[in-house]
Amino acid sequence: MIAAPDASLDGILSPRELEALRFGYRERVTDVHLRHIRDLPATLPDIFAAAAARAEAAGFDGVELHYAHAYTMASFLSAANTRDDGYGRSLEGRVRLPLEVFRAVRRRVTDAFVVGCRYLAEECIDGGSTLDDAVFFGIEFARAGMDFVSLSRGGKFEDARQPPIGWAVYPYTGPSGWECMPTTLSDARGPFGRNVPPAAKVRAAIRRSGLTTPVVVSGGIHEFDQAEDILSRGDADVVGAARQSLADPDWFLKIRLGRGAEVRRCSFTNYCEGLDQKHKQVTCKLWDRTELSTPGIPLSVDRKRRLVAPAWS
Repeated sequence: MIAAPDASLDGILSPRELEALRFGYRERVTDVHLRHIRDLPATLPDIFAAAAARAEAAGFDGVELHYAHAYTMASFLSAANTRDDGYGRSLEGRVRLPLEVFRAVRRRVTDAFVVGCRYLAEECIDGGSTLDDAVFFGIEFARAGMDFVSLSRGGKFEDARQPPIGWAVYPYTGPSGWECMPTTLSDARGPFGRNVPPAAKVRAAIRRSGLTTPVVVSGGIHEFDQAEDILSRGDADVVGAARQSLADPDWFLKIRLGRGAEVRRCSFTNYCEGLDQKHKQVTCKLWDRTELSTPGIPLSVDRKRRLVAPAWS
């Protein structure tokens, strides 16, 4: 159970202990007094490599190593990583394990298997990694031979809202989470392409270093003209659009066929993310209000939502 901390405990408990009262206990990569945390650099490369090998054996064409958001590898890259064992503090120390993981993966799979990573252009938290950090990491990843780098932003635990009693903290509920998955209600700027300028700076730095590693950008990209403008300006080489692709899995085909007017546009309310936060099957609200009573349509386990997008003709 999670209880609100008593203000009278300030000065008695450490900031770490006070945070545990607010959000529940959460291990950090800096908890090196714990042996399994201290040993992460020795154990993680093989774990990632084995997973990539399984993916290739299963028939996948490649993997994207997740170095972003609130995940372990992102914590090693973070400016908040103060480990003093060579795997923290400096930019070189913070990028060391992500590079070792990549090299372990690359050794375990075939040359034809694509291996890239997703990491943060900016952590968007107080004292977090900045765009300058991301530029350094991007060049290092490109030099190491990654087949692509994909830029996201935010999505951290550090500024998440206090969860309801009995719930775990969820890393997309604070300002950095809004940067990661911006909605039409986040702020006056809105959700559309707010990660494009930082990604463009990372790409430009990689190109100045004489490298041609493709850069992927995502975040509020929802229509063909917007994506085309990003590519034509050279801000990125590949455009990712998760929520729009959930809203309409056929939007690429519709555009290719000249039927763009039929595309279901994501409304960026994060209905889908809200379901994920509650560990429910993720669907789209644009599906759930269409033909729910049609016989034979797969529904969620609670029978309230579609599990497939509505058909188009």
